[in-house]
Amino acid sequence: DKLKEEWKELFLEKPERKKRKIKETKKLKKGLKTPLSAFRLPILEILIDMGGSGKSKEILERVEEIMRSALNEYDYEHLDSDNEYRWRKTAQWCRNNLVNEGLMKNGSTRGIWEISDLGRRYYEERARRIPE
Repeated sequence: DKLKEEWKELFLEKPERKKRKIKETKKLKKGLKTPLSAFRLPILEILIDMGGSGKSKEILERVEEIMRSALNEYDYEHLDSDNEYRWRKTAQWCRNNLVNEGLMKNGSTRGIWEISDLGRRYYEERARRIPE
């Protein structure tokens, strides 16, 4: 009998799980955070400097170094959903857009970001336009 009860507990009855409370992050007013478009060239430049690909963690660290002066207090707020800085999420969304536009490769190994040939050409064209 005891074995039967133990078996039921393990395999039939689902234990009560605590529901994770997620605070809702209020949507920022437009213009408060650094725009997604500001991350495009730094991400592509970093990938070129890294030989065409790199680990997302390393790339994001370098993005922060390059963009430190452009990032503001709103960019450094933690998002309640996953306790990650807002700017990191924005950079990851930018990467997603770059993939969708063909400027970065789709289907790379998880955690690896890769620039495409089109992305290199795009960067070269834009970098020439920026005065030093």
